[in-house]
Amino acid sequence: MVQGFSDPQAAGQPTMIGGQQVIVIPQQSPAPTWMGVIMILYGLIVTVFTAFGMATEMGSGIYMINQVVAILTAMVIGVGGFFTFKRKKMGVWMGLGAVGVSTVMGIIVSMSVRDELGGGTYGDVAGGFGIIITLACNAFCALMIAIPLMATGSNLE
Repeated sequence: MVQGFSDPQAAGQPTMIGGQQVIVIPQQSPAPTWMGVIMILYGLIVTVFTAFGMATEMGSGIYMINQVVAILTAMVIGVGGFFTFKRKKMGVWMGLGAVGVSTVMGIIVSMSVRDELGGGTYGDVAGGFGIIITLACNAFCALMIAIPLMATGSNLE
Protein backbone atom coordinates (compact mmCIF):
# COMPACT_ATOMS: atom_id res chain seq x y z
CA MET A 1 0.00 0.00 0.00
CA VAL A 2 1.37 3.40 -0.95
CA GLN A 3 0.06 6.62 0.59
CA GLY A 4 0.98 10.24 -0.03
CA PHE A 5 0.91 13.09 2.44
CA SER A 6 1.53 16.78 1.92
CA ASP A 7 2.67 17.09 5.56
CA PRO A 8 6.45 16.48 5.77
CA GLN A 9 6.23 15.35 9.42
CA ALA A 10 3.68 12.68 8.58
CA ALA A 11 6.02 11.37 5.88
CA GLY A 12 8.79 10.75 8.43
CA GLN A 13 6.70 8.49 10.70
CA PRO A 14 6.74 4.77 9.89
CA THR A 15 3.30 3.21 9.61
CA MET A 16 2.28 -0.42 10.06
CA ILE A 17 -0.97 -1.71 8.58
CA GLY A 18 -1.87 -5.37 8.87
CA GLY A 19 1.69 -6.27 9.89
CA GLN A 20 3.19 -4.68 6.78
CA GLN A 21 5.38 -1.59 6.59
CA VAL A 22 3.71 1.19 4.61
CA ILE A 23 5.95 3.27 2.36
CA VAL A 24 4.96 6.89 2.68
CA ILE A 25 5.84 9.10 -0.28
CA PRO A 26 5.43 12.85 0.23
CA GLN A 27 3.19 14.36 -2.40
CA GLN A 28 4.79 17.15 -4.44
CA SER A 29 2.94 20.39 -4.99
CA PRO A 30 1.90 21.02 -8.61
CA ALA A 31 2.46 24.80 -8.18
CA PRO A 32 5.95 24.91 -9.78
CA THR A 33 4.78 22.88 -12.76
CA TRP A 34 1.70 25.00 -13.43
CA MET A 35 3.41 28.32 -12.83
CA GLY A 36 6.31 27.25 -15.04
CA VAL A 37 3.92 26.46 -17.89
CA ILE A 38 2.10 29.78 -17.44
CA MET A 39 5.41 31.69 -17.40
CA ILE A 40 6.61 29.91 -20.56
CA LEU A 41 3.36 30.67 -22.39
CA TYR A 42 3.44 34.30 -21.26
CA GLY A 43 7.04 34.65 -22.41
CA LEU A 44 6.29 33.18 -25.84
CA ILE A 45 3.12 35.17 -26.47
CA VAL A 46 4.45 38.54 -25.29
CA THR A 47 7.76 38.09 -27.14
CA VAL A 48 6.00 37.31 -30.42
CA PHE A 49 3.48 40.16 -30.15
CA THR A 50 6.08 42.71 -29.04
CA ALA A 51 8.44 41.68 -31.84
CA PHE A 52 5.55 41.98 -34.30
CA GLY A 53 4.75 45.42 -32.90
CA MET A 54 8.37 46.49 -33.30
CA ALA A 55 8.41 45.21 -36.87
CA THR A 56 5.32 47.21 -37.83
CA GLU A 57 6.11 50.41 -35.96
CA MET A 58 9.35 51.23 -34.21
CA GLY A 59 9.14 53.76 -31.41
CA SER A 60 11.66 56.50 -30.88
CA GLY A 61 13.64 57.45 -27.82
CA ILE A 62 12.34 56.06 -24.56
CA TYR A 63 9.57 54.13 -26.34
CA MET A 64 12.10 52.18 -28.41
CA ILE A 65 13.99 51.31 -25.23
CA ASN A 66 10.67 50.26 -23.66
CA GLN A 67 9.99 47.90 -26.59
CA VAL A 68 13.43 46.31 -26.29
CA VAL A 69 13.09 45.95 -22.51
CA ALA A 70 9.61 44.40 -22.98
CA ILE A 71 11.03 41.75 -25.31
CA LEU A 72 13.96 41.00 -23.02
CA THR A 73 11.84 40.75 -19.88
CA ALA A 74 9.30 38.49 -21.62
CA MET A 75 12.12 36.22 -22.78
CA VAL A 76 13.61 36.11 -19.27
CA ILE A 77 10.20 35.26 -17.80
CA GLY A 78 9.85 32.44 -20.35
CA VAL A 79 13.29 31.03 -19.52
CA GLY A 80 12.53 31.43 -15.82
CA GLY A 81 9.34 29.48 -16.42
CA PHE A 82 11.38 26.63 -17.89
CA PHE A 83 13.57 26.54 -14.78
CA THR A 84 10.51 26.77 -12.52
CA PHE A 85 8.96 23.87 -14.42
CA LYS A 86 12.13 21.90 -13.66
CA ARG A 87 11.64 22.83 -9.95
CA LYS A 88 14.58 25.22 -9.71
CA LYS A 89 14.35 28.30 -7.46
CA MET A 90 16.47 30.18 -9.95
CA GLY A 91 13.50 30.31 -12.34
CA VAL A 92 11.31 32.07 -9.79
CA TRP A 93 14.06 34.59 -9.04
CA MET A 94 14.61 35.21 -12.76
CA GLY A 95 10.90 35.89 -13.18
CA LEU A 96 10.79 38.23 -10.19
CA GLY A 97 13.85 40.10 -11.45
CA ALA A 98 12.28 40.54 -14.89
CA VAL A 99 9.08 41.86 -13.30
CA GLY A 100 11.19 44.31 -11.27
CA VAL A 101 12.93 45.60 -14.41
CA SER A 102 9.55 45.88 -16.13
CA THR A 103 8.20 47.87 -13.18
CA VAL A 104 11.09 50.34 -13.28
CA MET A 105 10.71 50.74 -17.05
CA GLY A 106 6.94 51.27 -16.70
CA ILE A 107 7.48 54.01 -14.14
CA ILE A 108 10.05 55.71 -16.39
CA VAL A 109 7.69 55.58 -19.38
CA SER A 110 4.79 56.92 -17.29
CA MET A 111 6.93 59.84 -16.16
CA SER A 112 7.95 60.57 -19.75
CA VAL A 113 4.28 60.51 -20.81
CA ARG A 114 3.64 63.14 -18.16
CA ASP A 115 6.44 65.30 -19.57
CA GLU A 116 5.26 64.83 -23.17
CA LEU A 117 1.79 66.03 -22.26
CA GLY A 118 3.33 69.21 -20.94
CA GLY A 119 2.87 68.54 -17.25
CA GLY A 120 -0.11 70.31 -15.75
CA THR A 121 -3.17 68.56 -14.45
CA TYR A 122 -3.77 66.37 -17.50
CA GLY A 123 -0.15 65.25 -17.62
CA ASP A 124 -0.11 64.51 -13.89
CA VAL A 125 -3.31 62.45 -14.12
CA ALA A 126 -2.10 60.49 -17.15
CA GLY A 127 1.34 59.85 -15.65
CA GLY A 128 -0.09 58.94 -12.25
CA PHE A 129 -2.64 56.60 -13.77
CA GLY A 130 0.17 54.90 -15.74
CA ILE A 131 2.24 54.44 -12.59
CA ILE A 132 -0.72 53.03 -10.63
CA ILE A 133 -1.58 50.54 -13.38
CA THR A 134 2.08 49.54 -13.73
CA LEU A 135 2.48 48.94 -10.00
CA ALA A 136 -0.81 47.04 -9.66
CA CYS A 137 -0.23 44.75 -12.63
CA ASN A 138 3.39 44.02 -11.80
CA ALA A 139 2.59 43.39 -8.13
CA PHE A 140 -0.01 40.82 -9.22
CA CYS A 141 2.47 39.20 -11.62
CA ALA A 142 5.16 39.06 -8.92
CA LEU A 143 2.70 37.44 -6.51
CA MET A 144 1.75 34.82 -9.09
CA ILE A 145 5.38 34.06 -9.96
CA ALA A 146 6.25 33.70 -6.25
CA ILE A 147 3.55 31.08 -5.60
CA PRO A 148 5.95 28.12 -6.05
CA LEU A 149 8.17 29.54 -3.28
CA MET A 150 5.19 29.73 -0.92
CA ALA A 151 3.68 26.32 -1.72
CA THR A 152 4.19 23.55 0.82
CA GLY A 153 5.91 20.55 -0.70
CA SER A 154 7.08 22.34 -3.83
CA ASN A 155 10.58 20.81 -3.43
CA LEU A 156 12.37 23.62 -5.26
CA GLU A 157 16.13 23.16 -5.50
